[in-house]
Amino acid sequence: MAHKSSFIFLLCLLFALSLAACTSTTPVPPTADQNAISTMVAATVQSAFTATQHAIVDSQSTPLITPTPLPTQPNPTPSISTPTIPALPTPSFPTEQSLRIAYTKDGNVYLWSAGGGSIGLTDSYDVTDLRISDDGAYISYKRQDLQNPNSQELWVVNTSGVPNPRILVSSTELLEITPPDPASYILGATVLDFVWRPNTHEVAYNTHILHEGPGFGPNYDLRLVNADTLTKSTLFDTGKGGIFFYSPDGDQIALSMPDSISQVNSDGSNLRGNVLTYPYVGTHSEYLYTPHPIWASDSSSLRAAIPPEETLADPLPPTGLWLIPLDGSPAVLLSNVQAIPFAWPDNAFAPNLERVIYVTPLGDKTENQRELRIANPDGSNDVAYDTGESLEFISWSPDSQHFIYQINGGTNEGVFLGGVNSQPDLVVFDPDVIQDIKWLGGNRLVFLFQDGDQWQLLIHNLRDDVLTRVDTLPDTNPVFDTLP
Repeated sequence: MAHKSSFIFLLCLLFALSLAACTSTTPVPPTADQNAISTMVAATVQSAFTATQHAIVDSQSTPLITPTPLPTQPNPTPSISTPTIPALPTPSFPTEQSLRIAYTKDGNVYLWSAGGGSIGLTDSYDVTDLRISDDGAYISYKRQDLQNPNSQELWVVNTSGVPNPRILVSSTELLEITPPDPASYILGATVLDFVWRPNTHEVAYNTHILHEGPGFGPNYDLRLVNADTLTKSTLFDTGKGGIFFYSPDGDQIALSMPDSISQVNSDGSNLRGNVLTYPYVGTHSEYLYTPHPIWASDSSSLRAAIPPEETLADPLPPTGLWLIPLDGSPAVLLSNVQAIPFAWPDNAFAPNLERVIYVTPLGDKTENQRELRIANPDGSNDVAYDTGESLEFISWSPDSQHFIYQINGGTNEGVFLGGVNSQPDLVVFDPDVIQDIKWLGGNRLVFLFQDGDQWQLLIHNLRDDVLTRVDTLPDTNPVFDTLP
């Protein structure tokens, strides 16, 4: 993930220039200013960038709030009891839609708010993942026993007032999902993914079977727990659902399986099964590929890219681009593209669904040359954009006019910012210094930047071209979530 998510950071650097140019279709080359970047990174990292001049400021107008000191030793058994929470400052949220960032630091949940600084909300030292609710009232998080990979729980904490962390799903409940009389190599069940159902305080989650050794065993279930009432329900038991994707309005769910996509109302009614079916995609491993359908912004339909069954065949079979209506009627094939499976992600459709990017083989396959192409989803206006060794598409920008891709070898190696109406610009030489990026809407984004043996959590304001440091994180694998 470091390679793929890292590229997008410098989209901000050049995307800001694109915004400033407004109607210009000729990208403005970035200026190399290592002195400005040196305030942020070590000298060995500075050489990786071509960037505009930046200044880094502190993350808030008031000093960073230091939490009450937490225990120095982690709690190895998250299921034992609710931790004792020290008195902590109350977050300050100037407006209902103010920017908030939930993140992990030293295995605890922290919250940063615009104008309010950072506070610590937990003291368990075992948090591995988190999600902030749509209204910012709660943060759900996963706790992992550091000594036992099979001991895991879901918790929730308030973001204002008394934090009051409390358990949502216990390790005992997860253990009960394990099949009766399991084989000796099955260790138990753990959480695969968890999200807030849009516009609610319900946490939706699914599970997978934890194996001793290699293997991936998703249960294709869907379970709910209400953070207000702690009421629990099972929408789909083991094997009866699929990898789930809520519509933006929260009223519908797409259920994806290795051989089909279905739809259902968010309360489990009106199941429209197998609206799109396809052969298993050949991964040549124990992993079963599951498509990630993309919802239209108005929740009216889905799009999906389905790779071929024989992914190593020569010539390469086409990948199908599909429109899936919401009424349960059969899916419609929009077009076929000669795409290299897994060299372009499920988000190859632009956010406005008006274009698609794909990567296709070029020339002698032993040279591993690839071509990036842009087309309309129906296959029209299909044009070549760039070529390179082991080229990979990364992602679209929210405005559907820009995108990031990577060339992994040759004379033009690097990470590039492309544009629908502009030529590519080289933006970074070393993608390893960035981990994850999230757009905050409008002209802001947040990302993790590797600085030696630690990470900087930074906000980039494109309008003012200013980098703001939220916090310095010593964690090996920090995670964060944002609102909006």
